[in-house]
Amino acid sequence: MTPLKINGKRVEVTAETDTPLLWVLRGELGLNGTKYGCGMALCGARAAS
Repeated sequence: MTPLKINGKRVEVTAETDTPLLWVLRGELGLNGTKYGCGMALCGARAAS
């Protein structure tokens, strides 16, 4: 298990070490507000500053 602190809460997840964080947030923790962007800022998504 891997401990994480998400939204101020400590959670433990069981996932392979090569699992993308997005998949852990959405699949393991049910945080469906987290979205995938295109990675190039072409889709309107941008990295947090």
